[in-house]
Amino acid sequence: MNHEDIYKSCREAREELAYFMRRLYERGLTTCSGGNLSTRVGDNHVIITPSALDKGRITGDQIGLMTLEGENLTPALTVSMETGIHLEVYKARPEVRGIVHAHPVTASGFAAMSRDIDTTLTAEAYAVLGRPEVAPYALMGTPALAESVARAVKDADVVILENHGILTVGSSLLAAFDRLEVLEAAAKMTLFTALLGGAAPLSPERLAELDAWKASRT
Repeated sequence: MNHEDIYKSCREAREELAYFMRRLYERGLTTCSGGNLSTRVGDNHVIITPSALDKGRITGDQIGLMTLEGENLTPALTVSMETGIHLEVYKARPEVRGIVHAHPVTASGFAAMSRDIDTTLTAEAYAVLGRPEVAPYALMGTPALAESVARAVKDADVVILENHGILTVGSSLLAAFDRLEVLEAAAKMTLFTALLGGAAPLSPERLAELDAWKASRT
């Protein structure tokens, strides 16, 4: 199957990717020029959002197609400057099918302060997010940042990019998107409980119970 046939065959996936990019913008989780999403297509290809387009109005025909080796098969589109992050994450985690990278304000505030987002305040947050990892700062759009994120994502489905933003992964694009929304909610709850005088996180016993529950579902 040639590149044009691959692009045509993944129309539904491209429409879904565009939908979630618009939804990300509509939810206020990124700016019109910020954030990027991707989906793995088959074993060797990735569809990804482009640069220099209004993310709030993006369509399926504006989604780029890449090889895992980094070749842009849609040269009429300028693919995301953070394409390197996506490709390195797919290589580090072959089971991942969807990636969301965005800059939700509350969660990104914690990234700018080197403060932890407490995912043990609710059962949902811990079950969906686990414990996020931090990727040390590197200049955006560089191989150094891609490598930093790829190291962090080996042990987590949620990565906080220091002084930058958030990256989530999942077995589907929906799963990755859900993690981003739940993380932003967890960041707000961490902030609110601190302002109210302190939190009451889940006990070690309850966390262990949730760990066992998650293991039983995989």
